[in-house]
Amino acid sequence: MTILKFWQLSIKAFFRAPQWEVAIIAKFFLGLFAAYMFASILFIGGSIYYILGRTFPEHSTIDMINQGVFFMFLIEFIGRFFFQQPPTTHVQSWMLLPINKNKILNDMLFRSLLNLFNYTPWLLYFPIAVVRVIEGTSWTTSLIWFFHLLCITLTLNYLIFLINKSNRFFISTLVLVILAISLEFYTDFSSYKFFATGLNWLEQNPISLLITAGLLVLIYRITYQFLKSRFYLDMGLAKKSEKVLRLGFAFLEGYGRIGAFLKNDLRLLLRNARPKQVLLIAFMFLFYGLLFFSMEMYRTNSTILVFAAIFITGGFSFTYGQQVPSWDSEYYPLLMTQNLTYREYLDSKWWLMFGSVVISMILSTFYLIFGWKTYLYVLTGAIYNLGVGSLITLYSGAFFNVPVKLNVKAKAFSNTKAFSLTQLLFTFPKLGLPILVFFIPDFFLGGYAGWITLIVTGLLGVVLRKLVLNHIAKIYRNRKYKTIEAFSKN
Repeated sequence: MTILKFWQLSIKAFFRAPQWEVAIIAKFFLGLFAAYMFASILFIGGSIYYILGRTFPEHSTIDMINQGVFFMFLIEFIGRFFFQQPPTTHVQSWMLLPINKNKILNDMLFRSLLNLFNYTPWLLYFPIAVVRVIEGTSWTTSLIWFFHLLCITLTLNYLIFLINKSNRFFISTLVLVILAISLEFYTDFSSYKFFATGLNWLEQNPISLLITAGLLVLIYRITYQFLKSRFYLDMGLAKKSEKVLRLGFAFLEGYGRIGAFLKNDLRLLLRNARPKQVLLIAFMFLFYGLLFFSMEMYRTNSTILVFAAIFITGGFSFTYGQQVPSWDSEYYPLLMTQNLTYREYLDSKWWLMFGSVVISMILSTFYLIFGWKTYLYVLTGAIYNLGVGSLITLYSGAFFNVPVKLNVKAKAFSNTKAFSLTQLLFTFPKLGLPILVFFIPDFFLGGYAGWITLIVTGLLGVVLRKLVLNHIAKIYRNRKYKTIEAFSKN
């Protein structure tokens, strides 16, 4: 069987899947978004050389670009770790067929090259290489620089297979990261400057291309042998299994059915791959404000700071809450046969988000280093998220009936089943409403009017919580059988 035959089978599988028409529409919109992102990155690649040259004429432009490339690789590595998964779904169905395992593995590794992260060199680094040639750099030096970056990107593509599948590689990588951070803070060593210096040396020595190309081949072979030795459903190609955590959460036993729901949610969060991914992303949202609170150009713009504050304490609500009840899709029909009410179900979800906002508010106290006024934005955003943001999120979840596989990580830009026009429409009130509530009184009255209005709105949401949840529960009941049918098409 050839690689082309594998692709033909994949295309047939796509069109034979249930709701493939919806998948095509979702891919269309995702394609438009991807085209916009590609165009933006391409524009940055073609203009960054001139922008840096004019903004910092006293510094070497290529040195600054090389230092920036280091951070690009760091961001890319984090993105791959969270979102890149090997395409093992088709592999599992081919294992029982008389197909040589070498061809299957090579196809899987080749298919991984189509990951969107691997387009970065061509959209960002190649335009920079072309601009360098236009500005007088020899084409050999510029192309060697580009191919070095291309090889490093593809090396990361295969290295992430090992890190995600092997605890040994993961721990080794984590140790190296901790070591690099320690050297950065406690010594004069600078990782990004060292990377820039090394990249300068590599481009000046054409023979050095053998180093990065050889590293790519080596990682490819290691990944290939690693997967080949685990070419079984209960090993390398299986969903990552972990020891079940014995989590009792005895302190919730005195809260009746709501406590039972909360225990179930907490266990779900701590035992499964997809919810763990959401927890990590929600934790990263805590540092979202650093992008705005640390820059003078944003610190005087109250509207932008409110936008950042909503994300800081609402990260969990945005990532986990908006997919209620999809998190329970694997056992939702069984859940509906139990003696329970939607109101109790929604109450437990609200208290879960309430707790996440409180914890986020406590963890974000480090923003006090920017002053009490800065933390006031975080505090008012938290109160708004408690009362209004969480309710809007639960309301939007009533219309999100896409099943979620708990032990399969989300994939960046490729999970078309998770696309929902309804969720996209609900993004506007989730983000726009708090800004509007703050901006109108702040613009006309000034002072603390915006903060007070945002706090009062949040507290009003808490007071009226029961009425709103009753209305949302009614929607859930009306859509009960539609939801069960949608989850059955998993």
